Amino acid sequence: MKKVQTKVVTTWPVEDVYGYLVDFTNQAEWRFDVLASELVSGETGQVGAKYRQKVKPGRKEMSSEVELTEASRPGEVAFRTLDPGPVTVSGAWHIQPSGEGTEVVCDVVIETNGMLRLLEPTMGPQLRKIAAKYEAALAEKLNA
Repeated sequence: MKKVQTKVVTTWPVEDVYGYLVDFTNQAEWRFDVLASELVSGETGQVGAKYRQKVKPGRKEMSSEVELTEASRPGEVAFRTLDPGPVTVSGAWHIQPSGEGTEVVCDVVIETNGMLRLLEPTMGPQLRKIAAKYEAALAEKLNA
C-alpha cells in the first residue's frame, strides 16, 4: 500500500470548493489523465454516485469506474475505484477554511494486488510525480 498527500490553497469559499470536488464530472477539467467523466448511477453529490471515466494513464485509453464514498458538506469528499484488477485507489479531499480562503488536503491510498505487489516498493517516485501534477492542476483551476 502506498499513500500520497497533496495540499492546495485557494481563495474560493469552502462551499464552492466542496461543490466542485463532489461532482466528479469536473475531474476532466483538471486531471490530466481523465479525458471524460460521466455520472452513470446515483445522484451527483450523494454517497454511492458512480462515474464512468475515460482515462489515459499512459499510452492506452481505458474506462474506469469511480464511486463517491463520502460526501460530508462542506469538509469531506471521498472516493474509491471499482475496477477489477491489480490496483485499487481510494482517497479523500479534506476541505477547511484557511486564512482568506480554503485549504484542500487530498490523501490517496493505492493498493496493489497479485504480481503488481512486487513492484510496489518502487512505485513511490512515480506516484509522487503524478500527485504533484494533480496538485498543480487543481491549484490552477481553483485559483483561475
